[in-house]
Amino acid sequence: MSSLFNIGVSGLKAQQAALNVVGQNITNASTPGYSRQRADIVAQTGSFVAGLSQAAGARVDNIQRIADGFIDEQIRSDMTLFSELDSYKQFVSQLEGALFDSDHGIDVAMQDFFDAMQNAANEPSDLAMRQFVISNGNALADRFSAVTQRSWLQARDVSGSLESITSQVNDLAGTIAQLNDRIAGFSLERTSGGLNTLIDQRELALKELSSLVSVTVSEQEAGELNVFVGKGQPLVLGVTAASMEVSGAGDVVIRPVGGQQPQIITSAVSGGQLGGVLKYREEVLWPAQNELGRLAAAMVSAINEQHRAGVDLEGEFGGNFFGDLNAPELVGERTTYLGNDGPLGSNGNIGQVNVYIDDPFNGEASDYEVRFSENDAGAYTVTRRSDGEVVYSGSSIVPPQTLEFDGIRVEFASGDFAPGDALLVRPYADFGTQMRVALENPAELALAMPVRVVPDATNGSSAQVDMVGVTDPAHPLFNHPDALTPPMLIRFVSPTQYQILDNSNPGDPQPLQPDLGLLTYVPGGQNSLLPELGSSLVTTSGPNVTGFPAVAGVVANLDAGTNGYGGGLFQIQRSDADGGALSSVVFNPNASAREMATRLNAEIGVDASARTEIELSNLVNYNSGTPVELAINGQLFSGFTGLGDLADQISADETLAAAGIVARSDGTTLRLESLVGDDITLHFSGDPNESVDVHNPRGDTMTLAGNGAGTYQTITVGGEVSAILDPEYSVTTEFDGVFAAVPEYVRADLGFALHMTGNVEAGDEFLIDFNSGGIADNRNALALSALSDRGFEGFSGRNFAGLFAGVVQEVGMRSSQAEINRSAAESLLQQSEAFRESVSGVNLDEEAANLIRFEQAYNASAQVISVARDIFSALLQAVA
Repeated sequence: MSSLFNIGVSGLKAQQAALNVVGQNITNASTPGYSRQRADIVAQTGSFVAGLSQAAGARVDNIQRIADGFIDEQIRSDMTLFSELDSYKQFVSQLEGALFDSDHGIDVAMQDFFDAMQNAANEPSDLAMRQFVISNGNALADRFSAVTQRSWLQARDVSGSLESITSQVNDLAGTIAQLNDRIAGFSLERTSGGLNTLIDQRELALKELSSLVSVTVSEQEAGELNVFVGKGQPLVLGVTAASMEVSGAGDVVIRPVGGQQPQIITSAVSGGQLGGVLKYREEVLWPAQNELGRLAAAMVSAINEQHRAGVDLEGEFGGNFFGDLNAPELVGERTTYLGNDGPLGSNGNIGQVNVYIDDPFNGEASDYEVRFSENDAGAYTVTRRSDGEVVYSGSSIVPPQTLEFDGIRVEFASGDFAPGDALLVRPYADFGTQMRVALENPAELALAMPVRVVPDATNGSSAQVDMVGVTDPAHPLFNHPDALTPPMLIRFVSPTQYQILDNSNPGDPQPLQPDLGLLTYVPGGQNSLLPELGSSLVTTSGPNVTGFPAVAGVVANLDAGTNGYGGGLFQIQRSDADGGALSSVVFNPNASAREMATRLNAEIGVDASARTEIELSNLVNYNSGTPVELAINGQLFSGFTGLGDLADQISADETLAAAGIVARSDGTTLRLESLVGDDITLHFSGDPNESVDVHNPRGDTMTLAGNGAGTYQTITVGGEVSAILDPEYSVTTEFDGVFAAVPEYVRADLGFALHMTGNVEAGDEFLIDFNSGGIADNRNALALSALSDRGFEGFSGRNFAGLFAGVVQEVGMRSSQAEINRSAAESLLQQSEAFRESVSGVNLDEEAANLIRFEQAYNASAQVISVARDIFSALLQAVA
């Protein structure tokens, strides 16, 4: 009877435990993170009595948590992705709204400003129109400031979000560590539902943590979980949690378990809200701030430069229209110190770093990090943050010292540096808020050009000369009020060459001092007539330059010949280097002008160009006997009826076009030019009475005549080299017949720039003088207005409006893509959660059926006990 009684009791306990589990499931059907549980009931092993097995009833072997680790891991992954895209989308949508304002945006203010400038050009003496320009300039600066300030408000929100998220990460990491400790205590108690509850709580904490940052998880033998972030940095190790924080420079820092040194993990962190905010900051916010700042800086630079090129109503040169791009109060505020113990350097000495924007058009819209090596004392690198490229490096910085890269100049004026010191250089990030109009008096608006150019009435051409601007208002030419000293005259000695003369005596113009000699003009296109500011010019002036051989060669092939140039040495010197040679360039005999220019261009302080030119005339072609053929650098032409026809054939030749060889003809002569300075080799074939004359720029002529079929007369002509030297550079040469032993070089610039378009004729003249009384002159106003449509090379050919549109388009594209990606990620998360619910969720219908089933089993077990009791009572009565 004892055996039957025990069987009933064990069944009663087992079914009661099963009923408890069902009740727990039903009660927690709506509890977030709860995983359905199941009581695993197994038969107990009985004993053997008299060779017979005695039953022992049942027991609860385990309270099983119904969950799939792979599903939980997938949910964490999907949650990480969705949270990242969700936070990213929220921030990028806010920035998109700030940038895109169809009524009051930066693009509208830009258009209004340039429209006002155009109106002022129409009425350059109207003070009201001038005041309107200044008012619209202020409105443009205000729009830049407002949008930039909105971006900085977002930057503040980003910083607050980062701090809030890292605080939540720390709280959850601590919770997981505590749960690890409690779970380890339950590791041997498999029949306790409390263990499952703790595991559910830990999994829920992990899911919440995954919504904040991407994590990886590994399990220890005792059931504890280790949690890692970034590239394997431990956030939770067993029962111990690390901590995250945000540094003053905006980096995410982790203080590892075990008291190790803090680590910057900004670049390693991804996923979750933290990854989304960081991604937004790195990919959208900072680039947009820098692009807006660079756009503002470029507008200030271009408008100020053009405004300074004009004169105002008082005949004075214009000043800056907008405030100075590199005002003293701005250059010192473009750095932030990273990880330094003192204001500048770990020695704590107060220092000053000034950042100058020299060329926003050819710079990069990026921040830069200057970091000193922790292992190599004094060594440093400058890294462009937008692409991670090292743009500058060195062994030490000893103030005062200046670094130049990407159109900016970083001046270390003072301070000490130690290993590990670093600073962040942000040249453009805040410039949008610093844009200001400097002018107040509308009369000071410089709408006129200081120089006028008048074509002589007897000119045979209609070529136009335009004043581009003043490059040096302090040039001696402008020393006298209302006059150029001296006035000048441009006289064309040929359609391709001109002189600049002193026209103080109009009846007898004299060479300008210094004499710039003959300058080259290319008809048809736009030419800069005057050399650039501060430049000096050295040219190949020896007797062999562009020379012909004594007699033409006679050959049976189209191989190239040699130009007859002697070899030599070209030494470049710098005035502040004690007169010593900085570099020496050696040229072999017969080097082409292109080779010489290429080699010289590789040297510091030299900007060289090359060109080869010859002219053909007097073509004699009887179209009988041996056909007339002419080869140019190995490309053979025949069947032409004249030099004009030949020019057309040459122009259509792709090989010569690719080599930079062009041909122009007026029907009587044909000019061949290598735009890059390659030698030009001619081969001529025909009957002995057929020929063509070849002329070089020096005026020499050689006749190439036919020698019958199968043979060619040939010559090779070398080109000329023009080397523009920086003001502090000079040269000496040792050349045989190419450069003079003591080269003649002159300072070439005249303090202003002129452009000419069109064709000219020999004898054409253009008078140059000061624009006295230019009240009605609007040329500088037109030049200022034209900046709105100017395509800037450093901006990939886009104008100001196009650059701003590019910023808006980029942000809008990222916003749209983020919305698409977010929706897709949300769908994936919902699918994963639905799948988990199908596995681990509580089905109330199923639990209700289990409730009835286990209740019936419980009642049956109670009946077994009752039967055992009745039998036992009957036995007692039988023996009584």
